[in-house]
Amino acid sequence: MDLTLHAGVAEQLAALDPDPARPLLAVDTDEVIVGLAGHLGEYAAENGFSLRLTAYKLNGALWRADGSAASDEEFRALLRGFFETQTRHQRAYPGAADALRALSARAQIVIVTNVPFHAREDRIANLAGQGIDYPLIANAGPKGPVLRWLDDRAGRMAFIDDSPSQLSSAAQDAPGVARIHFVGDATLRGYLADVEAAQHCARDWADLRAIAEKVLHAE
Repeated sequence: MDLTLHAGVAEQLAALDPDPARPLLAVDTDEVIVGLAGHLGEYAAENGFSLRLTAYKLNGALWRADGSAASDEEFRALLRGFFETQTRHQRAYPGAADALRALSARAQIVIVTNVPFHAREDRIANLAGQGIDYPLIANAGPKGPVLRWLDDRAGRMAFIDDSPSQLSSAAQDAPGVARIHFVGDATLRGYLADVEAAQHCARDWADLRAIAEKVLHAE
């Protein structure tokens, strides 16, 4: 089990001071707290492309105006431009801020997001402007090592993510952390069947709040 942390991630974690006596909720951002695919589709259209999703992945979904498939380099450039210019403008899903605020009364909240490091401050500002102001870790790669680090220093813990691969990483590296699957975009949700690594699945933020409360505060 390789739990090596990226140096930039380890530095961020070192600035945290988790309370071992309190439960902790780790929350992803894109397609959990804020929308990504819908906003990226708008950005693509503004830049002469179209985003056509047929599965739960962005790779291979970008098309040029002439109907031909965009190259991998064009997709990477578009995604890079999106995070450089749009991170501060991503829209939170209904109920996210209120649910997290309610959960924070009894639990520690830490946002664990794979936003590019250069966009970390933009992401913090964007979320804070929507009433979501909690410690944020910009991660790189699988989240399991970060979750294990947090789990070793906090009380009972849960993790919310939309990505099956990140939930699998959590199951492998931090098996004691409860895993909750959630996709904020209803259309995208339809592309995923049951996620094997998830122990719970939520429909909306009200549902997420109820599941997290039950998991974090079970007797």
